[in-house]
Amino acid sequence: MRNMHLPYKKWNNQFLATVIACTIPVAAAHASGFRIPEVSAAGTASANALVANTEELGAVAYNPAIISFQSGKAVMLGLNHISYEVSVTPGAPNTGPTRDGNGEDSFLVPNLLLSTVGENNWAFALLINSPFGLETSWADETFTSFDGTVISAGPPPITLDNLEPALSRIKMLNFNPNLSYKLDNNSSVSFGLDFYDVIDLTFNSQAIKINGTGNGVGWNIGIVKKMDKLTLGASYRSKVETDITGSFDSTGIGSSVIGAQAKLEFPDIFQLGLHYQATQSLGIEFDVDRTGWSSFDQIKIQDSLGTTLTSSTNNWNSSWAYRLGFTYKVSSGTKIMFGYAYDESPQPDEYFSARVPDADRQLFSIGASHNLGGWILEYSYMYVDVDSRTINSSAGFAGEPNGTALYNGTYETDVSLIGVSLATNF
Repeated sequence: MRNMHLPYKKWNNQFLATVIACTIPVAAAHASGFRIPEVSAAGTASANALVANTEELGAVAYNPAIISFQSGKAVMLGLNHISYEVSVTPGAPNTGPTRDGNGEDSFLVPNLLLSTVGENNWAFALLINSPFGLETSWADETFTSFDGTVISAGPPPITLDNLEPALSRIKMLNFNPNLSYKLDNNSSVSFGLDFYDVIDLTFNSQAIKINGTGNGVGWNIGIVKKMDKLTLGASYRSKVETDITGSFDSTGIGSSVIGAQAKLEFPDIFQLGLHYQATQSLGIEFDVDRTGWSSFDQIKIQDSLGTTLTSSTNNWNSSWAYRLGFTYKVSSGTKIMFGYAYDESPQPDEYFSARVPDADRQLFSIGASHNLGGWILEYSYMYVDVDSRTINSSAGFAGEPNGTALYNGTYETDVSLIGVSLATNF
């Protein structure tokens, strides 16, 4: 994105300090925070309980050490169609009818795997997916308590209703090359790099437009250990700090466009799974994973000279998810999969934001795979039952709206996913 560097007026710093605090939280997704854990059709079918499943090619995206237990060269291309609806019924001091907070009602999230297993115990896998994202978009006067109170004399004067949230969006891709080494017939380890490319980061208010792009690099490791009918799998992905550059467009209130920059940190993810082959046909897996949202605590916004203009406090908690997945072989060429998960929200009431109306949720999933003579077709469906969440704060606005009465109301979210993938070995 091209930065535009224009002279700052005196009111710019005061106004930036307030408006960025109102717009910095990232767009809401359907897992904890803004994470999208469904990175393969098989993962969607089994509630993402695949960290220790060495049979499924789609499990490589959850634990790349699994690639050592595959064979030959493989390619897998998949898509997840995500239907997403969010709404709020205002609570005092907000008034009015229930309002939807959708930008788009549905999204297509791609995933790709390319892999090869060598003869010298080494294997390679390239994964491309989108583990974070989605969006919210609120119409003007959804939150009527963002009234006309003057918060900066200007010129021009700035009122609170200028800062009411509008579109929040994040779109990103992870390019993830991995090497895996098979230590013996029953164990393997892997190491990879995660290149996060943020292709669209938008935090708009009703009068202000803030957007940017950026990237950052992290790393990941994995391990698999088979023990008769039990298989233990674990993977860890480091946090990734992305450098975002873009623009701050305040022409909607009669001002200008200036350059802005920030560092946005994506959390680390730890996953641990135990797979039990109960019978020749039935496999059962229990996974736990921890998303390190505690790193999403404060974001500093700077101008092009590196001067800190403002910081936004989120103070999220690290969250846990508990997953149970089943795989049943109906025949030599057909499997059915189903699963259940409970996913905790990292967002405390004290820092609640309508840009990320997060809540605890339960995931119910089902799917199947078929061998079509050299090609493997997988398809899946997941319903996400998100708890309703009521915010009834007495805190007043004091520089940022997070956790204040400005967002009072009851939030409802409805999410469903349809996944499909096609894979082949050659």
